[in-house]
Amino acid sequence: MNYNIMAEELVNMRGSRSQVYFDRKLSKLMKGEMFVLNYLKHHDNQAHPKNLSDEMIVSTARIAVILNHLEQDKLIMRIPDPTDNRQVIVRLSEKGIELLEKHHLEVVRYMAKILENLGEEDAREYVRIQKKLMNILSES
Repeated sequence: MNYNIMAEELVNMRGSRSQVYFDRKLSKLMKGEMFVLNYLKHHDNQAHPKNLSDEMIVSTARIAVILNHLEQDKLIMRIPDPTDNRQVIVRLSEKGIELLEKHHLEVVRYMAKILENLGEEDAREYVRIQKKLMNILSES
């Protein structure tokens, strides 16, 4: 089996369909402001800016710009770190939590439609393969 040919096929297929709705929604979750909100959600609704910078592999200056926008939109709050006066903690606001829940439900509903169109057997297989891929990628 030539894995390079298969990889080429996948890369070409993904490249030609870059504007697929689901890909855009998932991509939005993985970048910028939505990434920050999602990260906070999965870390007890709070984190230090340095953690966000490290996780996103971007500069602290870039994080500051993102946080400024999120704060202006009242999606986060910056509060002093009680253990270190020099630090701030970024905390998800109620409005931020609501936005994430809305976005999450939208993506889940859309994905459920896709899985339904695949049919039960293919849907189960797709989810199984995605889990396997996530395990492989997390080990790399």
